[in-house]
Amino acid sequence: MKRSMACLVILLTAFVLVLSISRFSAAQPARPIKIGGLFELTGFLAPIGKEAQQGALIAIEQEGGKLLGRPLEFIVEDSATEPSTTMDKARKLVEVDKVNIIVGPIFGASTGAMGGYGDKVQIPLISLVPLNVTTILQNQWSFSTVGTDESNGYPMGVYAAEKLGYKTVTTIGSDFDAGHEFIGGFVLGFQSKGGKVIQQQWSPPGSTNMMPFLIAVDKKADALVTWWPGSEAFAGFKQYKELNLKMPILQPEDGGITGNPLANKGLGAGAIGAHTTVMYSYLANTPGNKEFVAAYQKKYGVVPGPLAGCGYVSAKIAIEGLKKAGLDSSSKQLKDALMALKMDTIHGSMSFNQWRVTTYTAPVVRIDENYVPKIVAEYRVKIDVVNGKLVYSLEH
Repeated sequence: MKRSMACLVILLTAFVLVLSISRFSAAQPARPIKIGGLFELTGFLAPIGKEAQQGALIAIEQEGGKLLGRPLEFIVEDSATEPSTTMDKARKLVEVDKVNIIVGPIFGASTGAMGGYGDKVQIPLISLVPLNVTTILQNQWSFSTVGTDESNGYPMGVYAAEKLGYKTVTTIGSDFDAGHEFIGGFVLGFQSKGGKVIQQQWSPPGSTNMMPFLIAVDKKADALVTWWPGSEAFAGFKQYKELNLKMPILQPEDGGITGNPLANKGLGAGAIGAHTTVMYSYLANTPGNKEFVAAYQKKYGVVPGPLAGCGYVSAKIAIEGLKKAGLDSSSKQLKDALMALKMDTIHGSMSFNQWRVTTYTAPVVRIDENYVPKIVAEYRVKIDVVNGKLVYSLEH
């Protein structure tokens, strides 16, 4: 009798314990899936950093707060257009917030600094903008969603020589890695079609005084090639107009500004007639673009500029990679899932090659009299590596 009672007590105790554990487990919320975002919300790239964040938020909100049945968290930090701040915020996202993947930032010096850290902690870093050549060749966890800086400048150089008929150009670029590579890509494309660069000048990053450079421009050139990102564009175009310069302006990439009609009006009449390559156009006839533009306009009241489109695509790539990898996947499985992605996006169809770089659609636009960036050509930019160097070609 005593033995039977003891057994019964043991069984009842075990039952209560199992019931308590099951109730405790059921009460625990599902572990969230976390995406980190690094955006230049302050500093000289703040005008385009905020826009990129807004585009990314549209992609996150389209998931309805859930991913693979778990809560989806988007943890945003201000990278402040400054590499050391970017690194501090990246460490916080990885080591404190425990994010699965990071989207951003924009500033070339910051993405370069992050490359080695991404390799160390083995967290995929999804770029908002093109990566520089060094980051692509040296870092294995950095993914470039719109090619390289050079590959964005390359089609504008080809277009300037082939379609506009220019033979000579003079250049002014922001004096940091991205400026040299965007201008350098233009030069590669221009020279491949027989064009000649007769003068090059470099302005301090973030400068709002372009007068000395504009005054020194060699007027014998057929066109002026500029790369003025963020706040530099507002100074450059206005001062170009003040000096009454007549040389047509070409941009190897729009610096996140001149592909946006609202920003163009702020640049003034100096922007009218300028040609530029853009990473994204709200007028592009690409999969899902009409829906994205409508969602962005509904939320923010304006059409999305180039960096809004880039933010949206980068967040979509992060989301689709996480879906493909599945729940509780390792970082290596997530990286492999990203490498295997094939997606139709507002950048056009995309997949990553072995160097984690996409082939993408690059629109060339001309700013019309109403400040609208009308598409005048489109190129598919293909990137290969030959003898340790990146080589570019175009698919019309």
